[in-house]
Amino acid sequence: MKLPKISVVIPSYNKVKYIQETLDSIFDQKYENLEVIIQDGGSTDGTLKIIKDYLYEHPNIIKLESKRDNGQLDAINKGLKKSTGDIITFINADDVYEKDSFKLVANNYIENTDILWFVGKGRVINEMGNEIVKLVTIYKNMLLKCNNFKRLLITNYLMQPSVFLTKKALTKYGLFCGTEYFVMEYEMWLKIGKDKMPVVIDKYLSKFRIESSTKTKRLFNEILENDEEIVKKYTKNIFVLILHKFNNLGRKIIGNII
Repeated sequence: MKLPKISVVIPSYNKVKYIQETLDSIFDQKYENLEVIIQDGGSTDGTLKIIKDYLYEHPNIIKLESKRDNGQLDAINKGLKKSTGDIITFINADDVYEKDSFKLVANNYIENTDILWFVGKGRVINEMGNEIVKLVTIYKNMLLKCNNFKRLLITNYLMQPSVFLTKKALTKYGLFCGTEYFVMEYEMWLKIGKDKMPVVIDKYLSKFRIESSTKTKRLFNEILENDEEIVKKYTKNIFVLILHKFNNLGRKIIGNII
């Protein structure tokens, strides 16, 4: 059977320090049916030079647009609109995929063509590429093994770059929403999960980077506050809402440490 096409959207802006590692992690997959859509916000730090080197090597795979946009959310949604894959995902220009991630997702897709989305495990790394907050990863992996909608309401245990949507899901549920400053992918996870939870791939698919300049670090408290408002759209269960607040308190404590 022909491998399903995978579309990877990369929102990019002044990520010269990491973009090569991100792109290497994609092309080192050696996946044969691939589309890479890079939405660059007009980088001025050398990011574009690196991207264009890859574009020269992979002209039939990479689609590049570089011009001023309205931030990460705008870039992601523009890229998603251009995507033509059976499986679609986005990764930030400082995160990386683990070896053979695409083959694992593709094989699960072939076996579950009626499924809307897939998720695997993910590690958290710092700016040097070293794994951090390992206890958080263990906790999220434990919840992933018991994957259900109520647990997802209690806390967002899905690692964003380890989430892969199908074209069917994107068509049915639309694009991502968010604010001027960050993407609220958690709302997308709840929107789809309310109908059908993802197939869990019990392997590490990605590494999510946290360093001082990332929005995840700078706007952490605001992100958690938005998460709480999102959850209220999907449940009125007081017990679930209390547990969500309790988990957010733990995340705040950890977020202030790293």
